[in-house]
Amino acid sequence: MSIGSQLHCKFEVPEIIFGRGLLSQVGSCARRLGGKKVFLVSDQGLFNAGWVDRVMKSLLDADLSFVFYDQVTSNPKDFEIEQGAKEYIANGADVIVGLGGGSAMDAAKGIAILVSNGGNICAYAGNDKIHRPLPPLVLCPTTCGTGSDVSQFVVVNNTQERCKLTIMSRCVAPDISLTDPDTLLTLPDEYVGTTAMDALTHAVEAFFSVASSTLTDVNALRALRLLSNSLADAVQERRPEDMETLARASLHAGMAFSNSLLGIGHALSHPIGGLYDANHGSVNAALLPEVLLYDFPVVTDKIAEMARAMGFQAVNDLGGAKEMAYETIMEMLEVAGAPNSLRELGVRKEDLPLLAQRAIKDICVMTSPRETDEEDLLALLQRAF
Repeated sequence: MSIGSQLHCKFEVPEIIFGRGLLSQVGSCARRLGGKKVFLVSDQGLFNAGWVDRVMKSLLDADLSFVFYDQVTSNPKDFEIEQGAKEYIANGADVIVGLGGGSAMDAAKGIAILVSNGGNICAYAGNDKIHRPLPPLVLCPTTCGTGSDVSQFVVVNNTQERCKLTIMSRCVAPDISLTDPDTLLTLPDEYVGTTAMDALTHAVEAFFSVASSTLTDVNALRALRLLSNSLADAVQERRPEDMETLARASLHAGMAFSNSLLGIGHALSHPIGGLYDANHGSVNAALLPEVLLYDFPVVTDKIAEMARAMGFQAVNDLGGAKEMAYETIMEMLEVAGAPNSLRELGVRKEDLPLLAQRAIKDICVMTSPRETDEEDLLALLQRAF
């Protein structure tokens, strides 16, 4: 019996606030968490887009002082997190607000870990190695894919080893997740597609995970339905209502994978992102077709439900459902401008064995629906190359 088929399941999410224009509530959220001096983590892109100023105004309106930390790059680095923790302590901050994509929010989480627990952020890689409670944390996503604002994960780039490390702990889920879909309106075109593909991969892998449950499935399927219905319009038209739908899809996918975990797609994408500093959504998109073909033989009991979520109407037609689900996902990848191969992302063929060796040690392998080994992962990388 798989974990997901058991009668008892656990589903944890932070307080969730969702709605257009609600970024103005960040200050009141931080204040009711007991904050007096906020450590605001974001990046220069969000500053240039005007969203950091919006949050700063909200903090001031709530009579809070703040420190702004923007030394965060894509695939957040260990030294960026460690420097942020030093500045948090030096400035006497007491609440952390993370504003941005997965990089800014994971950096905020990493900083929260270190200010309470000390040491090197890489030492916390793995499951439940955090022993002291974190400071209050508010996370505000500005992309449509990360899920970091509701998840129990932190992904950090170990710069010495050039690999991504995954930290898993209930402690790192924020106190409050606040999504303002209006922030997606300034998201560069290329990132609409790539972050949506991250949400798509989250939904698929969460649905297939051996740790899935009825509670995670309903969110994964909702994300698949929203993405299949709205992605093309969102990419091509970029209307506010379309971007709001993508934000909802990301939220549902995030709630699903935070509780069911993921699979070999993410196990493979983490070492690729670490070695090449590659865009996470693009890597997931390049891997997803082969991951689907690898997993399909062992998830036949779920394929029909997955296809129905994306519009398939026939009953008792497993072959048709499988074909429709695969084709629909391939169409979404094309609409999003996803890469067709790992080669397009700069991955080198000679590095594939190393990537497979690192992937088999990733925590996401634990919940893959199909048992795997290093040889299988290498073969999948070769097919995706």
